[in-house]
Amino acid sequence: MNLKKEIILRSIKIIDIGYVTIIYGFLAIYLSKVTEKYLGKFDEEKEKNKTLTQSILELTLYLWGCGVVIYIVRNLVPLVPFPLNGVYGFDHLKVKEVTNASVFSIIFIYFQQHYQDKIKYIYSNIFDS
Repeated sequence: MNLKKEIILRSIKIIDIGYVTIIYGFLAIYLSKVTEKYLGKFDEEKEKNKTLTQSILELTLYLWGCGVVIYIVRNLVPLVPFPLNGVYGFDHLKVKEVTNASVFSIIFIYFQQHYQDKIKYIYSNIFDS
């Protein structure tokens, strides 16, 4: 492969990585806010009326739901067309970042204050007791 083609392909790949990262990032922020709106603010007083087992079970179900959302997004994002796909033989789907939802996962969890507060509450009840 000649140098010019190699530089062009790597440049397209860098653009693609940025493109996919932006898609995952905005989706994560949006979906985390939708989740937050659905769950509402964490209420420590309501949480105190629950057993620790019930709180842990709720957290487990919540994590399961997050896993399902991550799975769905990871399988939908590759369907979004990349404008430079096919240029110089570039294959959008061969870029690992396209099917790797780690950026989405991190941002999705990071922006969920309800989830973080619930973990802190459970943690403090287990280890500060």
